[in-house]
Amino acid sequence: MKCKVCKSRVSTLYKGLYDDRHGYPGKFSIEECQNCGFMQTLPQIPAKRLSFLYTNFYPKRDANIGKTVKLSKKLPTKWQVFLNGLETTCHYQTKNGDKVLDVGCGSCLSLLEIKRLGGEPWGIDPDKNSEKVAKKLHLKFHTGTIHNCKFPKNYFDLITASQVLEHEPDPIKFLGDCKKFLKPGGKIILSFPNTGSFLRKIWGKHWLHWHIPYHLNHFNQKSIILLAQKSDLKVSAIKTVTPNIWTIIQIRSFLHKTREGIRNPMWDEPKESSSRRKRSGFKLMKMASKTLESLLIINRIADFFGQGESFIVELKPISQV
Repeated sequence: MKCKVCKSRVSTLYKGLYDDRHGYPGKFSIEECQNCGFMQTLPQIPAKRLSFLYTNFYPKRDANIGKTVKLSKKLPTKWQVFLNGLETTCHYQTKNGDKVLDVGCGSCLSLLEIKRLGGEPWGIDPDKNSEKVAKKLHLKFHTGTIHNCKFPKNYFDLITASQVLEHEPDPIKFLGDCKKFLKPGGKIILSFPNTGSFLRKIWGKHWLHWHIPYHLNHFNQKSIILLAQKSDLKVSAIKTVTPNIWTIIQIRSFLHKTREGIRNPMWDEPKESSSRRKRSGFKLMKMASKTLESLLIINRIADFFGQGESFIVELKPISQV
């Protein structure tokens, strides 16, 4: 097995990992490139199986459309985005009048928010549950991937992919195909986990963002710069940001692990609950709020030194940089 990015040899970093969220069966390993530091999950889920995987194992099948519409009306302020580490939601960089293609739009909340920011939203996702939401909300949506998308080429001012690149079987082809949809002067903004984060080093094989087997790729700064070059793109800006909620979820997921093949209800979309569960959820939110206050400084310091949990990368075609 060779590295997807630089074709150098890889070696096993961790083995025996499994899907402790949604119950997909099987054991997997993390392989690390000895040259550029890129990591990949093995075995990889074949591209032709991705739609089945997300439709049947991801929790969007229970998505509440009314809740999605309601959430879209409460856009965070710039201050809230900074304090809570929400910059990893790339479409928040939409400017008025932008034609925006959001790759991996999930519940379609991003498309509604793009519209509220003054943009023209278009979305892509392989999950057929997302297609149902898009149809009910009359959104421009493609069920599939960037590779088989029929949207207009050279059309978009901004292409966003929030926590998507790590899911792509062929990240070089992914970036190359994204570039085809950009108009002159357009840009691509991506966010994805950072294997160079200090929390990854602390949590080791229990790191939240191995996300077996859905995360196929795991990047450090060296490997993403090299990947961009191979796609005839240049990194015009890069930084790390840690969503505060990620740190809380990391702790919760470690404490509530399930066995292989068992779905963990912690990751499902919340349904209408009893008053008892509502009271429990309220207490949990109060605890989370207090925890966030203490995490705030630690996460922002980590981000300042490039040790945060997620990269945010802006890419432009080399010809226009």
